[in-house]
Amino acid sequence: MSMYGRAGGQGAVPDTGLAMGAGLVDAELAARTHYAAPTVPQGDQALRTGAPGAGRTDAPDYYNYQGGQPVKYDVPSAQKERMQIRSAVRQAAGKENVDNSNVMRTDPISDEEINYVAAMKDQAELADFDRYVNTLIDPRKPGNLKWLMEIYPEYVNRRIQQVHTDYEFALRNQMIDSWGINTFDDLHFKYLVDQGKVDGPRLGRHLDLRDSYAPGLLSPWSFTPNGDNRPTSLRLPFASATEGRRPAGNNPENWELEDRGQPMVEGRRTQELADNLYKADAPVRLPRTTARFTRGRQYVRT
Repeated sequence: MSMYGRAGGQGAVPDTGLAMGAGLVDAELAARTHYAAPTVPQGDQALRTGAPGAGRTDAPDYYNYQGGQPVKYDVPSAQKERMQIRSAVRQAAGKENVDNSNVMRTDPISDEEINYVAAMKDQAELADFDRYVNTLIDPRKPGNLKWLMEIYPEYVNRRIQQVHTDYEFALRNQMIDSWGINTFDDLHFKYLVDQGKVDGPRLGRHLDLRDSYAPGLLSPWSFTPNGDNRPTSLRLPFASATEGRRPAGNNPENWELEDRGQPMVEGRRTQELADNLYKADAPVRLPRTTARFTRGRQYVRT
């Protein structure tokens, strides 16, 4: 009865929920705008070949030809929603012929359509400019990011904001899947995800042998089942990168330095060090060099 009393009687104008529906549509548009898929530039931008020049262009190799970070250039908007509705009405009006008069209804071009085309032209110009900047700057190289933040910070900020959005979606969706719906915002968000109205990335885990068989909880080998976590060779910077320039097949071993002739590179694993602890004839692991002097006292390493 308390619920009956709280609801109250129906007014002279019944509440059809129109305001609620409009609010849900607005919230959906905001969510689709926020979680809109970003533009993901492809890596290894190819230089144009062939005409009007003969063969490959002679562009310098020191430019950055890798693709940039994901960023939004175009998102849903109320203006686009109105243009879609207007297009649907225009098509419906073209089919209307109640009195068989064969009179076609006209729909003059409005400022709204002109403004839309102008806005898309602006976005295309921004995309070209960002692509141009990306060839000049490789943020991984020391000093480049600092320079870019001084000259064009918006380039960096927009891409970092996209990272925030991606992880926000993944975290929010995972928390709702794990702990259920606890607020109206959770309810509406999950509705949008389930209906395919918004989408985004999901967090994943790298599966290895320990997922099916694990040492004892207190075992010293629990996190290093092979006895050592040292890679086979020294890996280059960004060998484990998942964005931008990275090893083929995302395999870090494709970006390893050759150990031959380098100091302290052999016998480094825990068991090898222990085996050589009391060996008087243990092999020396430092590279040996001999030196001689030639005429003019020039030092030559052999």
